[in-house]
This record gives sequence, C-alpha cells and structure tokens, in this order.
Amino acid sequence: MKYSLAIHKGISLLGLVLLIAVLFYLTYNAFKLRDEQYQAAEKTLINNRYTQRIRNDKVFPGGVAIIDPYLMGNMYTMEVLYDQDRVAFEHYKNRILDSMFHALRETNTMDRLFAQIKAEYTLNEDLQYLLTINSIQLVFKNLRVVTIYQADESYPFIPDSLKTRYGVYIGGKLGKPRPQNQIAGITVSSPTDYNYWMTFSLYADHSNRTWHIVKLMMPTFLLALFAIGCVVSIYYITFRNWIRQKKLAEMKSDFVNSITHEFNTPLSTIIVANKNMQNDKILADPNNIKPLTKIIERQSLRLQKLFEQVMDITTMDNSSLQKEAYELNQLLYEIITDYNVKASVQHIAIELNEVKQPFVVELNRFFFTTMLFNLFDNAIKYNHNDHKRITVTIEIADAAIHLQIADNGIGIPDQEIEHIFEKFYRIQKQGTQHIAGLGLGLYYTYQCIKSHGWTLSVTSEEMKGSQFTINIPY
Repeated sequence: MKYSLAIHKGISLLGLVLLIAVLFYLTYNAFKLRDEQYQAAEKTLINNRYTQRIRNDKVFPGGVAIIDPYLMGNMYTMEVLYDQDRVAFEHYKNRILDSMFHALRETNTMDRLFAQIKAEYTLNEDLQYLLTINSIQLVFKNLRVVTIYQADESYPFIPDSLKTRYGVYIGGKLGKPRPQNQIAGITVSSPTDYNYWMTFSLYADHSNRTWHIVKLMMPTFLLALFAIGCVVSIYYITFRNWIRQKKLAEMKSDFVNSITHEFNTPLSTIIVANKNMQNDKILADPNNIKPLTKIIERQSLRLQKLFEQVMDITTMDNSSLQKEAYELNQLLYEIITDYNVKASVQHIAIELNEVKQPFVVELNRFFFTTMLFNLFDNAIKYNHNDHKRITVTIEIADAAIHLQIADNGIGIPDQEIEHIFEKFYRIQKQGTQHIAGLGLGLYYTYQCIKSHGWTLSVTSEEMKGSQFTINIPY
C-alpha cells in the first residue's frame, strides 16, 4: 500500500516536473527570440548612419587618412622583408600595427559620431558601443595575400586590456559584446596589387541588456508563473482529494480488520472454555465448572461490547474515554486467567509478579484488556521456543506504576523498534514471513495507551526477548 502510494506520488511529481519544464522551455525560447530581435530598429538606424558616414572611409570617419600612411606607405618594405627575412618582417609589421592601432585610438572620432546618432534618434543614454578591427591582409605583387593581423591569434604588442574575442579594441565602452550586439561587420578590399584588405565591426548594446529584456518579457513571465501556479494548485488539489478518498477507503478497511482482529481472542477463549466444559474429568467436579462459566461470561460481555463500540481507533482520546476505578492486581489476574485458558494448550506460561499493596487505577477495562491481549499475542507469535514464557511485573517508582510485559521470544532488531507501532507495519525479519497478522495489534495497543494518557517504552535483545513497559502516572 505504501509502495503504491509512493508510485502515485512519483508519477504525479514527474508529470508536474515535466509540465513545468515544458513551460520553462517555451518561456526561455521566447526570451531568446526577444533577445535576438531586441533593438532591431535601433540597430538598423545606427547601421544606416554609420555606413553612410564611413562611405569611402574605414573604421570611423577619417580613419583611412590614418591607416593608409601606415599600410600603403610601408607596403614595399614589408614585401621585401617578407620575401627575404620573415623574422624581420614579423618584427617590422608588429611595430607598424602597434603604431597604427595606437593612432586610431588616439584620433577616434566614433565617440562623437555615436553621441550624435543617439541624440538624433533619441536613443537611450545607457547605449554603449565597441569598435574593433578583426583582420588585416596585405596584397603584394601578383595578388599575393599575406595576413598581418587576425583576431583569433596572439600578438605580443597588444595588451590583454585591448584584446577582445572579435578583434583589437579601437573605441567604445561596451564590455563583452555578443554576436547579437553586432551593428555592422564590414570588409573593405581591392582586387589590385599593393593594396590591403581590412575587416572591422561595430557593436552596440545597453549596459543592462538582460534587465531591459526581462522588463519587456515581464507579461510573459507573469503569465508563465501564473500557469505554473495553476498547474501546481490543480495537482495539489487532485492529489489531496485522491489521498482523502484513499484514506476513507483505508478507514473502512481498517474498521473491518480491527473488528476481525478483536473478535478472534474472545471467540477463541469461549471455544476453549466450552471444550473444557465438555471434558468428563472437569465435569466430574462441579467446582471446575464455575470458573469456566465466569470466563465465558466475561468474554461474552467483551464480545457484546465489541458489537456496541465503534472500533474506529481515531476516535479514541483522553477526553472521551470512559474510565472506571479498578484494583490493578485483581484486574491483571482476571485478564491473565482468561488468556491462560486459550494459551494452556500451546505450552505457554504467563506469570504475574504483583505488588503486595493494592493499587487502584482509573482505566477503560475494554481497551486495557485488548491492549494486554495484543501484547500477549505478539509475545507468542514471535517466539520459536518450545516453552514460551511471558512475565507480567508491577513496579512502583518515580510516582508511577511501571507495568512490564516481558517474553523470551525472538526479539526486535534495533532499527525496527521505532516502526512497530505504525499501522500495518510488520517486522521485516527473516523467519517471520509465515506469521499471520495484519500489523494492527501493536498500533491499536499504542493508541489505547495514548488514549489513557500513559506512555510506553520498549527494550529488546534479539534471540533473547522483548520487554514492553507501560508507564502509568499514579
């Protein structure tokens, strides 16, 4: 039953997780789409104005006047060095590039141009840009193309602060641009000898792009959260109703099981007493008949009470329990006498170690008797000895009566003790699978003790026996 409940819980939880995952996936895709389309209009405006201003120019307005003297002015020298001494060529072209990049950063006009574009189109003030050169290739005689700078290669003259994954930094304050931030990527080339090809890129983005997109996506986020909340609520209500219906079914089953369990003991006692009354040796002495009739009377009354009382364990509590005063020694003697009638044919000895002075205890006799009978039943069932022994002892200590029920059975493993009072729980020990029972006896016993306001403790040693101690405040 617990296994079935765990399966239902697992399936429900898995379905809920999958549904939430689908909603998250759809929301995430919507976010990615919005991220890709974000600033599409702004990017178009910036790109149009930027490309318009650098027509017949490079990198930024006035850039070609800075770049050409470095590259075109040293073209022949670099060709000779490339053909004759590659080491000298590397050293020379690195100096040229270092000087050119420095001059471009020093005379960068992109700051002014980008500010004009933002003002012209009333763009957000926190919009930032990044301008990079991605690659440079020289074209020597016979259209020989030689790469002198490439973004994904390392150059000792370029410090880390000026390196980006897209190329060398020329201008702007935008950090860590992404592909969707690219406004323009331009390659300028010429199919003639002694020229150069150059690729440069412009990126632009808000400094808090993610937060801007989240704000735009807020209705979608809220709708997704609302949908998830509705799904969770529906799952919870459905599962709670299912559990409630399941508990109602279990309560009905428990009722029948409890009645069946409780009927067995008095019926067995009456049957055994009746058989004894049919014994010729017992009938020969009239004094033997009266105790048997008393036993039958008590057990018949017990059966009558079983019919009269509703055996729903959940209704037992200290306020509604009807109690009467009983002398404990006498009551225990009667209970043990009744039980011995049934147990006499099974080589079972029940011993009562009573106290000398009488003790009057307020209790419900019906529940008290049932509680002890359940403990006796378990002491016998979980006992493989030929001669089974149960000892009932009364001790007085700490302003309480300690009623101890000890046996010489198989004992209870330490890891099982905390579970033995759970409904339908049965000891998971090798050699006990054949023992009949519903796992209700100790549960019912514990409920009886709780309903009286008493406490129960258990000590046990495997293969030596167990001791249940009922602590009755006195």
